[in-house]
Amino acid sequence: MLSLPIAMLAEYLQLLMVFQVILLSTDRWAQKDVNPALFSRELMRNSSSFLKDEEVNGDPQILLMKAHAATSSIGSATVIIAVLEKTGTLKIASVGDCGLKVIRKGQVMFSIPPQEHYFDCPYQISSEAAGQTYQDALVCSVNLMDGDMIVSGSDGLFDNIFDQEIISIISESSGVDEAAKALAELARKHSVDVTFDSPYSMEARSRGFDVPWWKKVLGAKLIGGKMDDITVVVAQVKTVAVPEDEGGDIEEQKGNEQSIAISVSSAEQNEE
Repeated sequence: MLSLPIAMLAEYLQLLMVFQVILLSTDRWAQKDVNPALFSRELMRNSSSFLKDEEVNGDPQILLMKAHAATSSIGSATVIIAVLEKTGTLKIASVGDCGLKVIRKGQVMFSIPPQEHYFDCPYQISSEAAGQTYQDALVCSVNLMDGDMIVSGSDGLFDNIFDQEIISIISESSGVDEAAKALAELARKHSVDVTFDSPYSMEARSRGFDVPWWKKVLGAKLIGGKMDDITVVVAQVKTVAVPEDEGGDIEEQKGNEQSIAISVSSAEQNEE
């Protein structure tokens, strides 16, 4: 399978925190002698350039619309865009099978489902008319609290790591940087383990994909990780004090208003 670099953005913008993950490499584009990474990279550059656009106004779906319309490269990609408002509301627009989970007090309290045409065939933002658009995005929001951990990533992460493993790594890590790297490494390790009964193999069996019947008679079943490019973004939510008057003494104003900020780290593992 073709291995491609991943375009990704984690950018702080005044009172908004936007982090985006985008990933898809397909043999179909390779057969057309097209590098689909160019589409992903341009889409992310355009997303970044439209962050302060008045029409976007913190709406991830509108941001996706404008970024997609401005992208001229050929290719396709899955994408997830999340915007965190200072009030603590995380607004999400997702096309495809990237994922996002919110972990609170050692439990997954929010998760977005994948969008698929059928098993292992996700929705894609595309340069072709037959692809999906911003109108097909799964749009949702979740109210965050101080201490929440946000884990977002490509299907290469969630196809190879169970929720409990994510929770364990988050709880054992000293910060978001260590957590992101540990999650990416564990996903890579599981992806090449032919004896690991991964979330991907379990889902495949539930959809009717399995070993031949004669192997089942011998007790065999479809297992193994899924080799894929892996992108991980980990963010931690923190409550911060915001002064009422930007021109006043910050120490005197401290605590007058509460706002939400997040610290972000990312990690990647490319399929070889």
